[in-house]
Amino acid sequence: MLSLIQNEWMKWWTTKKAKIVLVLYVLIAVGLIIIAKTNDISFDRSGYYSDTLSILTGLLGIITIVFTAEVIGNEIRYDTMKHLLMSPYSRMTIYFSKLIFSILIMLFQFVFIVVVLYAGSFAFSEAGDPLVFRDTIVELVNPIFTIFMTLFFSLLFRSVGMIIGFTVLAQFFTAIVGGILLTLKPEIAKWIVFMHLDWSMYFKGTAGYGMGEVMGTSLTFSVLFVLAHIIVLFGGSILIFQKKSYT
Repeated sequence: MLSLIQNEWMKWWTTKKAKIVLVLYVLIAVGLIIIAKTNDISFDRSGYYSDTLSILTGLLGIITIVFTAEVIGNEIRYDTMKHLLMSPYSRMTIYFSKLIFSILIMLFQFVFIVVVLYAGSFAFSEAGDPLVFRDTIVELVNPIFTIFMTLFFSLLFRSVGMIIGFTVLAQFFTAIVGGILLTLKPEIAKWIVFMHLDWSMYFKGTAGYGMGEVMGTSLTFSVLFVLAHIIVLFGGSILIFQKKSYT
Protein backbone atom coordinates (compact mmCIF):
# COMPACT_ATOMS: atom_id res chain seq x y z
CA MET A 1 0.00 0.00 0.00
CA LEU A 2 2.86 2.38 0.81
CA SER A 3 4.13 2.20 -2.77
CA LEU A 4 0.66 3.11 -4.05
CA ILE A 5 0.48 6.11 -1.71
CA GLN A 6 3.98 7.21 -2.74
CA ASN A 7 2.98 6.92 -6.38
CA GLU A 8 -0.11 9.07 -5.75
CA TRP A 9 2.04 11.66 -3.98
CA MET A 10 4.55 11.80 -6.85
CA LYS A 11 1.74 12.25 -9.39
CA TRP A 12 0.25 15.07 -7.32
CA TRP A 13 3.48 16.88 -6.45
CA THR A 14 4.71 16.95 -10.05
CA THR A 15 1.62 18.87 -11.20
CA LYS A 16 1.67 22.66 -11.47
CA LYS A 17 -1.60 23.03 -9.59
CA ALA A 18 -0.04 21.54 -6.43
CA LYS A 19 2.43 24.42 -6.25
CA ILE A 20 -0.14 26.98 -7.40
CA VAL A 21 -2.46 26.04 -4.52
CA LEU A 22 0.32 26.46 -1.93
CA VAL A 23 1.32 29.83 -3.43
CA LEU A 24 -2.35 30.88 -3.38
CA TYR A 25 -2.58 30.21 0.36
CA VAL A 26 0.50 32.37 0.97
CA LEU A 27 -0.73 35.18 -1.28
CA ILE A 28 -4.08 35.36 0.54
CA ALA A 29 -2.42 35.29 3.98
CA VAL A 30 0.13 37.97 3.06
CA GLY A 31 -2.44 39.97 1.11
CA LEU A 32 -4.69 40.25 4.16
CA ILE A 33 -1.75 41.48 6.23
CA ILE A 34 -0.99 44.16 3.64
CA ILE A 35 -4.66 45.20 3.44
CA ALA A 36 -4.92 45.39 7.23
CA LYS A 37 -1.73 47.43 7.59
CA THR A 38 -2.38 49.84 4.72
CA ASN A 39 -6.00 50.47 5.73
CA ASP A 40 -5.30 50.70 9.46
CA ILE A 41 -7.60 47.76 10.21
CA SER A 42 -7.44 46.83 13.88
CA PHE A 43 -6.26 43.21 14.05
CA ASP A 44 -4.62 41.38 16.92
CA ARG A 45 -2.73 38.11 16.46
CA SER A 46 -5.64 35.81 17.30
CA GLY A 47 -8.09 37.87 15.25
CA TYR A 48 -5.93 37.70 12.13
CA TYR A 49 -5.17 34.01 12.68
CA SER A 50 -8.78 32.86 13.30
CA ASP A 51 -10.39 35.01 10.59
CA THR A 52 -7.84 34.10 7.92
CA LEU A 53 -7.94 30.44 8.98
CA SER A 54 -11.69 30.38 8.34
CA ILE A 55 -11.14 31.85 4.87
CA LEU A 56 -8.34 29.48 3.92
CA THR A 57 -10.00 26.36 5.31
CA GLY A 58 -13.08 27.27 3.27
CA LEU A 59 -10.82 27.39 0.21
CA LEU A 60 -9.16 24.16 1.35
CA GLY A 61 -12.58 22.50 1.38
CA ILE A 62 -13.13 23.37 -2.30
CA ILE A 63 -9.61 22.34 -3.29
CA THR A 64 -10.03 19.08 -1.35
CA ILE A 65 -13.09 18.27 -3.45
CA VAL A 66 -11.08 18.82 -6.66
CA PHE A 67 -8.03 16.81 -5.60
CA THR A 68 -10.10 13.96 -4.11
CA ALA A 69 -12.35 13.78 -7.18
CA GLU A 70 -9.26 13.37 -9.37
CA VAL A 71 -7.82 10.53 -7.27
CA ILE A 72 -10.29 8.04 -8.72
CA GLY A 73 -11.84 10.18 -11.45
CA ASN A 74 -8.58 10.58 -13.38
CA GLU A 75 -7.97 6.83 -13.25
CA ILE A 76 -11.30 6.37 -15.03
CA ARG A 77 -10.79 9.37 -17.31
CA TYR A 78 -7.43 8.15 -18.60
CA ASP A 79 -8.54 4.51 -18.62
CA THR A 80 -5.85 3.41 -16.13
CA MET A 81 -8.18 1.99 -13.49
CA LYS A 82 -8.52 -1.38 -15.20
CA HIS A 83 -4.71 -1.69 -15.39
CA LEU A 84 -4.44 -0.79 -11.71
CA LEU A 85 -6.99 -3.46 -10.85
CA MET A 86 -4.90 -6.04 -12.70
CA SER A 87 -1.94 -5.31 -10.42
CA PRO A 88 -1.11 -7.61 -7.47
CA TYR A 89 -2.94 -5.24 -5.11
CA SER A 90 -6.44 -6.06 -3.93
CA ARG A 91 -9.32 -3.66 -4.46
CA MET A 92 -9.41 -2.92 -0.75
CA THR A 93 -5.71 -2.00 -0.79
CA ILE A 94 -6.23 0.26 -3.80
CA TYR A 95 -9.23 1.96 -2.22
CA PHE A 96 -7.47 2.52 1.11
CA SER A 97 -4.40 3.93 -0.65
CA LYS A 98 -6.66 6.46 -2.42
CA LEU A 99 -8.41 7.33 0.84
CA ILE A 100 -5.23 7.65 2.90
CA PHE A 101 -3.54 9.74 0.21
CA SER A 102 -6.54 12.09 0.04
CA ILE A 103 -6.42 12.58 3.81
CA LEU A 104 -2.65 13.05 3.84
CA ILE A 105 -2.66 15.64 1.06
CA MET A 106 -5.42 17.55 2.84
CA LEU A 107 -3.49 17.42 6.15
CA PHE A 108 -0.33 18.57 4.37
CA GLN A 109 -2.14 21.64 3.06
CA PHE A 110 -3.81 22.26 6.41
CA VAL A 111 -0.50 22.20 8.31
CA PHE A 112 1.01 24.46 5.65
CA ILE A 113 -1.84 26.94 6.14
CA VAL A 114 -1.50 26.86 9.93
CA VAL A 115 2.28 27.46 9.78
CA VAL A 116 1.89 30.34 7.32
CA LEU A 117 -0.84 31.98 9.41
CA TYR A 118 0.98 31.50 12.69
CA ALA A 119 4.08 33.15 11.22
CA GLY A 120 1.97 35.92 9.69
CA SER A 121 0.18 36.61 12.97
CA PHE A 122 3.41 38.07 14.39
CA ALA A 123 2.79 41.09 12.17
CA PHE A 124 0.14 42.11 14.71
CA SER A 125 0.13 42.89 18.41
CA GLU A 126 -0.32 40.35 21.19
CA ALA A 127 -3.43 42.12 22.46
CA GLY A 128 -6.65 40.17 22.36
CA ASP A 129 -7.57 36.55 23.01
CA PRO A 130 -4.79 33.92 22.95
CA LEU A 131 -4.56 31.46 20.06
CA VAL A 132 -6.53 28.31 20.91
CA PHE A 133 -5.28 25.01 19.46
CA ARG A 134 -8.76 23.49 19.85
CA ASP A 135 -10.26 26.04 17.46
CA THR A 136 -7.66 25.06 14.86
CA ILE A 137 -8.29 21.32 15.14
CA VAL A 138 -12.09 21.58 14.72
CA GLU A 139 -11.49 23.17 11.31
CA LEU A 140 -10.45 19.71 10.10
CA VAL A 141 -13.93 18.21 10.49
CA ASN A 142 -15.35 19.69 7.28
CA PRO A 143 -12.51 18.71 4.89
CA ILE A 144 -12.32 15.19 6.36
CA PHE A 145 -16.05 14.68 5.82
CA THR A 146 -15.67 16.17 2.33
CA ILE A 147 -13.08 13.53 1.43
CA PHE A 148 -15.39 10.63 2.29
CA MET A 149 -18.31 12.23 0.46
CA THR A 150 -16.26 13.03 -2.64
CA LEU A 151 -14.79 9.53 -2.82
CA PHE A 152 -18.31 8.13 -2.61
CA PHE A 153 -19.46 10.31 -5.53
CA SER A 154 -16.27 9.39 -7.41
CA LEU A 155 -17.51 5.82 -7.54
CA LEU A 156 -20.97 6.83 -8.75
CA PHE A 157 -19.96 9.13 -11.60
CA ARG A 158 -17.34 8.70 -14.29
CA SER A 159 -16.74 12.38 -15.02
CA VAL A 160 -14.45 14.40 -12.71
CA GLY A 161 -16.55 17.46 -13.53
CA MET A 162 -19.73 15.71 -12.42
CA ILE A 163 -18.07 14.51 -9.21
CA ILE A 164 -16.91 18.03 -8.33
CA GLY A 165 -20.18 19.64 -9.41
CA PHE A 166 -22.40 17.21 -7.55
CA THR A 167 -20.32 17.43 -4.35
CA VAL A 168 -20.27 21.24 -4.38
CA LEU A 169 -23.98 21.35 -5.21
CA ALA A 170 -24.81 18.95 -2.38
CA GLN A 171 -22.90 21.09 0.12
CA PHE A 172 -24.22 24.41 -1.21
CA PHE A 173 -27.85 23.33 -1.46
CA THR A 174 -28.02 21.64 1.93
CA ALA A 175 -26.22 24.58 3.58
CA ILE A 176 -28.89 26.94 2.23
CA VAL A 177 -31.72 24.64 3.25
CA GLY A 178 -30.12 24.14 6.67
CA GLY A 179 -29.77 27.88 7.18
CA ILE A 180 -33.45 28.44 6.36
CA LEU A 181 -34.57 25.59 8.59
CA LEU A 182 -32.35 26.85 11.40
CA THR A 183 -34.52 29.95 11.50
CA LEU A 184 -37.90 28.34 10.82
CA LYS A 185 -37.63 24.74 12.00
CA PRO A 186 -34.40 24.19 14.00
CA GLU A 187 -35.64 20.79 15.18
CA ILE A 188 -35.51 19.66 11.53
CA ALA A 189 -32.25 21.46 10.72
CA LYS A 190 -30.41 19.32 13.26
CA TRP A 191 -30.91 16.26 11.01
CA ILE A 192 -28.84 17.81 8.21
CA VAL A 193 -25.28 16.62 8.60
CA PHE A 194 -23.74 19.79 7.14
CA MET A 195 -25.11 21.71 10.11
CA HIS A 196 -22.81 19.64 12.35
CA LEU A 197 -19.47 20.09 10.59
CA ASP A 198 -18.57 23.24 12.54
CA TRP A 199 -17.99 21.99 16.07
CA SER A 200 -16.79 25.42 17.16
CA MET A 201 -20.47 26.34 17.62
CA TYR A 202 -20.23 24.68 21.04
CA PHE A 203 -17.34 26.86 22.25
CA LYS A 204 -17.78 30.36 23.63
CA GLY A 205 -16.18 33.19 21.74
CA THR A 206 -16.59 31.63 18.29
CA ALA A 207 -18.72 33.05 15.47
CA GLY A 208 -21.26 30.24 15.42
CA TYR A 209 -21.55 29.82 19.19
CA GLY A 210 -25.11 29.06 20.26
CA MET A 211 -26.24 27.39 17.03
CA GLY A 212 -26.18 23.99 18.73
CA GLU A 213 -28.39 25.31 21.49
CA VAL A 214 -30.88 26.59 18.91
CA MET A 215 -31.05 23.13 17.30
CA GLY A 216 -31.15 21.43 20.68
CA THR A 217 -27.97 19.44 20.08
CA SER A 218 -24.72 18.85 21.94
CA LEU A 219 -21.12 18.32 20.86
CA THR A 220 -21.54 14.59 21.50
CA PHE A 221 -24.58 14.49 19.21
CA SER A 222 -22.72 16.31 16.43
CA VAL A 223 -19.65 14.07 16.72
CA LEU A 224 -21.72 10.86 16.61
CA PHE A 225 -23.96 12.19 13.82
CA VAL A 226 -20.99 13.10 11.61
CA LEU A 227 -19.24 9.79 12.37
CA ALA A 228 -22.39 7.86 11.45
CA HIS A 229 -22.50 9.59 8.05
CA ILE A 230 -18.80 8.96 7.48
CA ILE A 231 -19.30 5.26 8.24
CA VAL A 232 -22.21 5.07 5.78
CA LEU A 233 -20.23 6.85 3.05
CA PHE A 234 -17.17 4.72 3.78
CA GLY A 235 -19.14 1.46 3.73
CA GLY A 236 -21.03 2.47 0.59
CA SER A 237 -17.79 3.37 -1.17
CA ILE A 238 -16.23 0.00 -0.37
CA LEU A 239 -19.30 -1.92 -1.56
CA ILE A 240 -19.48 0.01 -4.83
CA PHE A 241 -15.74 -0.26 -5.50
CA GLN A 242 -15.77 -4.00 -4.83
CA LYS A 243 -18.66 -4.59 -7.24
CA LYS A 244 -18.02 -2.02 -9.97
CA SER A 245 -16.53 -3.10 -13.28
CA TYR A 246 -14.01 -0.86 -15.03
CA THR A 247 -13.47 -2.95 -18.14
